[in-house]
Amino acid sequence: MTTVIGRGLVLSKVTSLDNNAAIIGYHNLANVSTVTATSETIDNPITNISNPATAYRWQASSNADQVITVQTNGQEIDYVGIARHNLNQAGLSITVRYDGVTVASNVNVSDNQAILYLQTVAAPDVVTITISGATTAASIAVLYVGKSIRLERNIYVGHTPITYGRDRTTINGVSENGQYLGEIVVRQTNKTSVSLSNLTPDWYRNTLDPFFSLVPRVPCFWAWRPTTYAAEVGFCWVEGDPQMSNQLSNGMVSANWTFRGLV
Repeated sequence: MTTVIGRGLVLSKVTSLDNNAAIIGYHNLANVSTVTATSETIDNPITNISNPATAYRWQASSNADQVITVQTNGQEIDYVGIARHNLNQAGLSITVRYDGVTVASNVNVSDNQAILYLQTVAAPDVVTITISGATTAASIAVLYVGKSIRLERNIYVGHTPITYGRDRTTINGVSENGQYLGEIVVRQTNKTSVSLSNLTPDWYRNTLDPFFSLVPRVPCFWAWRPTTYAAEVGFCWVEGDPQMSNQLSNGMVSANWTFRGLV
């Protein structure tokens, strides 16, 4: 089953996920040796798409239909993530296929928020993302294709969804007589904190901590309640050092961390 989540998406069909567990998508099979595209510019080749640094991007050489191909070679995947793109064009649609079988079709995007295509676990050899109907040459900074972490406990109260955790650095202009002259935004990011309790010790050590312990760490796609709040998706990174704490005498643990992400 498939659901497509991301801010401002218009869907031809959506089927609910198995549960509302939060998603961390950092595993990525799209890299310089596995990804190709119909076209690219000299300054913005398709290999840029596998670099999590959003300052680099792929750009098609024209507004003709494009197919991005990722060789996954039978490895398990359950998501495709796209970040820092210009796919929010009127008339543009996106289709995702696993081994030629359509898993998300004719998806229209209305803004440039991060997008997640979530699928039950599959093991295709090839994933294709078809971009049709662009009026301006398509551009994407980050593409992830991989298998996500689904958190062991759902998130309910006390959590700020990352799309609402606005964190802006600004300069406000005020005249000598106290008149407001306007605001200059120096930096914009989104930020949220995650606090989980009653995690089984083996799940934390074997599933979640490998993400935290990466050196260097990599950004991820984050969706806190993908079924209920499908629009609240971010491409973000961990700030500081997450801390695990032994919580109960039976070995259950708690964990707290902070995400900062793209607006």
